[in-house]
Amino acid sequence: GIAVSTVDVPGVGRVSVYDVGGQNQFHKTHGFFFLANAFFILLLGLAIGGEIRNPRLLYIEAKYWLCFMRASIDKRSIPTVIMAASHLDHCPQGGEILQQLTDHLRRVFAGKIIISLNSFALDCRRGS
Repeated sequence: GIAVSTVDVPGVGRVSVYDVGGQNQFHKTHGFFFLANAFFILLLGLAIGGEIRNPRLLYIEAKYWLCFMRASIDKRSIPTVIMAASHLDHCPQGGEILQQLTDHLRRVFAGKIIISLNSFALDCRRGS
């Protein structure tokens, strides 16, 4: 589904957050939440069930979502995306993988999507 929340961001104001989760059965509805004046965080899982994912599969997944996003937003707008990855605790080289992926996607989507130079990877251990 889609989780919607509102948060106060210092220096910005009230911000609506839409977590679309990515489940296949809801893809048709996700585009309704991709607004031209929004920025996006594309979160990829470096590992599933403790197993490190193939970087090629991460690329395919990221490219799918970026293409979906580009197709869902007014063509006169250029969406802004911050790349993120979870499960750094299972994939110590995940930060490097994410940065290489981000650099490559910036070239692929140049002029179509603004992909931030900065990306971040999350350690998902409890209490980290």
